[in-house]
Amino acid sequence: MIENLKTQSELERLMSDDGGPAVIDFWSPTCGPCKLMEPHFEAGAEELADEPIRFVKINTASQTNLAQPFNIHSVPTLLLVNNGEILDVRVGALSGAALLKKAHWLLRKSRGEGLFSRLFDRT
Repeated sequence: MIENLKTQSELERLMSDDGGPAVIDFWSPTCGPCKLMEPHFEAGAEELADEPIRFVKINTASQTNLAQPFNIHSVPTLLLVNNGEILDVRVGALSGAALLKKAHWLLRKSRGEGLFSRLFDRT
């Protein structure tokens, strides 16, 4: 499921210490690359619907106040966040495969499954 954020309080909850992992798509209805990426974003949200990750869209044309704190100047811009921390930023449209790869990466990060845990976890 994709969430469309429209209020400051929704964004503050998402960016809180317990907001969890989220892929935030800053987009505009007049942006061609945004429109091209939209089906990939929807497919990624659907594929990972059972995972603890949120897919969020923020319309920069109607919610400029939500984009401004992140200095969003180009769309689409994707933020990959976990518990309020921005872990990665991607400017420009991503393919479906690239978007899923980044979402899986974010899930691993949120679970603490980094390089050292993979090397030393013997369970």
